[in-house]
Amino acid sequence: MFSTDVFRNSVRPELYSIANNDPEAVHELVLAQMRSNAFGVSMLSRLLKQEKELFVKINGRSVFPFGTAAGLDKNGDALLPLSGIFGFLEPGTLTLNFRAGNSRPRVAVDEKNLDLYNAQGFPCNGIDYFMRNIANYRKRGGKTPVYVNLCGMPTSADNAIQIAMDEMRELLKRLTPYVDGFVWNCASPNTEALKTLRTREIAHATSAMMKEMAPDKLRLIKIWPYEPQDKEPVFDFVGGFMEAGGNGIVTTNTKMFPRSEIPAAEWGYQSAGRSGRFLKPYMTRSVRELRAAFPDSVIVATGGIYSGDDAYDAFMNGADLVEGYTPYTFYGLGLLGEIQKGVMERMKKDGFASIEELQAKARQGINPQP
Repeated sequence: MFSTDVFRNSVRPELYSIANNDPEAVHELVLAQMRSNAFGVSMLSRLLKQEKELFVKINGRSVFPFGTAAGLDKNGDALLPLSGIFGFLEPGTLTLNFRAGNSRPRVAVDEKNLDLYNAQGFPCNGIDYFMRNIANYRKRGGKTPVYVNLCGMPTSADNAIQIAMDEMRELLKRLTPYVDGFVWNCASPNTEALKTLRTREIAHATSAMMKEMAPDKLRLIKIWPYEPQDKEPVFDFVGGFMEAGGNGIVTTNTKMFPRSEIPAAEWGYQSAGRSGRFLKPYMTRSVRELRAAFPDSVIVATGGIYSGDDAYDAFMNGADLVEGYTPYTFYGLGLLGEIQKGVMERMKKDGFASIEELQAKARQGINPQP
């Protein structure tokens, strides 16, 4: 019922037929079904046994280390059903006010390479909408950690940084009582205004604000995929965040591609952010390099994790947690069961009793061996 083959070959084509081949409409349809079809989600959560050997300690809590990446549930519409499947949730990116984002079509699918392209431009229903969802999640007993992805959004060239910082402060103030952590995300390649925030000084100031307002919450920064020659400024940016009290990093965001490389007949933008299988080398390298540079940080790996082997590689290179969005759009939520099974098989083969034992080796900079 929940096999990846059935989803990919039967369920997914039917969804695309219903939604007139609009990928974004398919996504909205699935979220709506999740909200209304509690039985199906409940069945999947029962079939997926979260193996105790895979749990890790994050900010004082024992966490099943497979989560949703930002974009899968932007506005927190499906927090409760997703919490029965995944070990942590990353809704967002959340902004203070409603944002329509760019006009449609703004999402394209590359079926051959299993990639998505988007130029959404930070669409969001705003904080009031999300607060209703997160309050309802807690009221109904939701306990799975929620690490909300957020960003103060510059709305004009004048006083852009101050506007963004004021918005961040308001978001933190309202969200802190309800969530377990935050991911500061100014890494979107589709939102030009965010480039003003990508400095060490702003990262430091934002991190200090997060620590002041949410001292007991997990505080992470999200970064973009970088080429080896561009590592230094990216790590300087991360260093500012960590220096002021940040706990860790989410890596990696989508990568910018020009219009000429986007597989869409109609595309009104000069570029798009590409996510999918091709990101795995970027993710793996950045996880390994971040672990070496920031040995005590929490590292969340995302990008190109389509199998148990992909997730295992991320853990071997220093990740504490892994998360996904694009792979589940191609293979359905049942993919998580296959990923977990694959990780367990690799652990057994390599002689590790738990994922924490493997991670301890990785943190020492030792290639894990039995």
